[in-house]
Amino acid sequence: MALFEHQTELSCSPTGLFSFLTRPANISKVSDPNLQVTFVNAPDEIEEGVELEFQIVSFGQVHTLKHKIIEFQDGSHVVEEQLEGPMKSWKHSHRYESADGGCRKIDVVEFEPPGGLVGFFLTEDKVIDQLENGFFYREERLKELISQGAIV
Repeated sequence: MALFEHQTELSCSPTGLFSFLTRPANISKVSDPNLQVTFVNAPDEIEEGVELEFQIVSFGQVHTLKHKIIEFQDGSHVVEEQLEGPMKSWKHSHRYESADGGCRKIDVVEFEPPGGLVGFFLTEDKVIDQLENGFFYREERLKELISQGAIV
């Protein structure tokens, strides 16, 4: 199983960032526009047990994914797991902590790339490259929103 980790330090409160990022509509606002993240079925706010259905564009193809929130600790921790999608497995842990001058968001993604023909194109290295690019974009976008006062 492949592992990807990313840490972001931001000048806002952990609860403010958590509140912002647990609203699916806001995920689209901070996702790389090339992915064209679109929620097909999602509540206004997530909580444990909720299933999220969304579409992304990756490597020129539209993928429909379904994730379930399997852990949810208000203000500090969310874990989502793929129920349906292109990967053999996908588990994403989001942790929010206090840090000097703001907060630290720690993301850990454990995944297993698909097999077959799709796996030939969607290799572990390519997935990690996409994750690095996506998290870089998200970090820059979050900094903009914090500077505008949209996240406190």
